[in-house]
Amino acid sequence: MRYVLHLALTTITVVACGHDRTGIPADALVVRNGTVIDGTGAPAIVDGIVVVQGDRIAAIGEATSFRISGGATVIDAAGGTILPGIIDSHTHSTHDASVRRTFLVDGVTSVCNLGTSLERLTLFENDSVADGPAARGFWAGPIITAPGGYPGPVYGTQFSYEVGSTEEARAAVTDLLERGASMIKIALAPGDPRDPWPVLDVDHVEAIVEEAHARNVPVRAHVFEPFLVEDIVLPAGIDVIEHQPFPILSQEEGDLVLASDDPPAELYDVVAPDYERLLIRVVERGIAMVPTLEGGIGTLFSKTDRTHVEQVVLDLHFEAARRFRSMGGVFALGTDYGGVPHVEAGMPLVEMRLLEAAGLTRMEIIEASTRHAAAVCGQAENLGTLEVGKLADLVVVNGDPLADLGAMDSVVAVVKGGVLAYRLH
Repeated sequence: MRYVLHLALTTITVVACGHDRTGIPADALVVRNGTVIDGTGAPAIVDGIVVVQGDRIAAIGEATSFRISGGATVIDAAGGTILPGIIDSHTHSTHDASVRRTFLVDGVTSVCNLGTSLERLTLFENDSVADGPAARGFWAGPIITAPGGYPGPVYGTQFSYEVGSTEEARAAVTDLLERGASMIKIALAPGDPRDPWPVLDVDHVEAIVEEAHARNVPVRAHVFEPFLVEDIVLPAGIDVIEHQPFPILSQEEGDLVLASDDPPAELYDVVAPDYERLLIRVVERGIAMVPTLEGGIGTLFSKTDRTHVEQVVLDLHFEAARRFRSMGGVFALGTDYGGVPHVEAGMPLVEMRLLEAAGLTRMEIIEASTRHAAAVCGQAENLGTLEVGKLADLVVVNGDPLADLGAMDSVVAVVKGGVLAYRLH
């Protein structure tokens, strides 16, 4: 039996289903006539209702437990699904409010920017455009890195925050947080091993993590190489891995993989026996992963005429994700929008389908897109789930995403902070 939840700022009372219905205040916003998926992983409420007062969720439960007053503003979900606003936890180039408006009208109520210049930070203060509100923009600022390290050699030093000592590392964290950062991002990217870029050592990263954790802020690491996960991410206490560390194969191992018709799981056991043990340690430490599959393999996934090599590449990426998931690893959704040209602003349906191909259930994909995405962006207390007291960011879609993820691409209404920000009709 589901119970109506209570929040002190409302006049709503707690009642069990089947008893007197709870009155909804006249100044409330009510979203009804739809299935509610709250983002926590709990079973969906088939005939659910979400009640909003001000900018917060006041109650959630079965519609039969409520009595709607004449003055309440009602959004009819028309038999669709009511979910928390989707969060893209890994983007770039989202400082512009017009870009964030594109995300918002497509059901993405928050984006997290993981690499921008200091000069652009004030642009995140713009939360609307002439057409209406924009998605919330959270940011890490420039990426903390070693002098001369990534991303400078690729994208320019304006996206780097270079630190040459542990004192500078701590000061960088303090500076970014005082400017308004919600998370800290570091780069662990040596690039071409024949001529590698400098990389932060474990002492610098430990200093960064200690300073950020003292302020309850997560630290997220751009990293692809398993040896850097082993040598730096794990001992330093990093919270989130960005992208998907992938076994580094020798030329001989790579040739073996490409020539073999064995299933990906068997190939991993042959050529990367230490990889699974590394993933186990990552899961045991509670480190979340934002695999940004669309940014990495999205174009391959969209092809209908893949070569054998392309199919093997896809299969190996999916197998890596399957193993992480099977161990209880936590995924958060992020697309790498703005970091790669083929990712478009808006509902991250391609990333969702990639996660499904990697073995996640549709409910797990929704959690990755809401609850877990909020957590890696440092917003777990206020966003990511439809729970009493949290900010009222929610989306209504036409259809059931638990039956078909394609329903997520049919947004009919978006509420941001308790205000109807977009409606299809």
